[in-house]
Amino acid sequence: MYRDNFSIPSGVTFKFAVTPSIRSCHQQSVRDFIVNDSGLGEYFKYIEVSFFDGCYMNKKGFIITDDKLRAKQMQIKVFCPEPTIVIDKSEEEDFYRHIKEKFSNCIIDSIHSNAETKYDVKLDAFLLTKE
Repeated sequence: MYRDNFSIPSGVTFKFAVTPSIRSCHQQSVRDFIVNDSGLGEYFKYIEVSFFDGCYMNKKGFIITDDKLRAKQMQIKVFCPEPTIVIDKSEEEDFYRHIKEKFSNCIIDSIHSNAETKYDVKLDAFLLTKE
């Protein structure tokens, strides 16, 4: 009975649109922040960060490449497939809302903090991910 009240949550994927594209010299610091300092590691065992220069997300959620957008627009994907926690089933909705709000804002603030370039960053998608 006790076990029936708990579940392992789904993994999550964040997709961010960034304008202009983050220069390659700054991508590693963004990746390091997300993986090591954002706090996502408290909830997820593995965090993968990918940068797609010259890309955007279409209405169906697919990342589309357009060479005309190279260095002008970028898609960042943060993939967190394996949760390290167990949550009360009745709190799943709150858990996902908390993860989405806290970490999307944290990542956006981190990208905005770059002193050399002013980036426009927005969360394009937050998806629950099954392995």
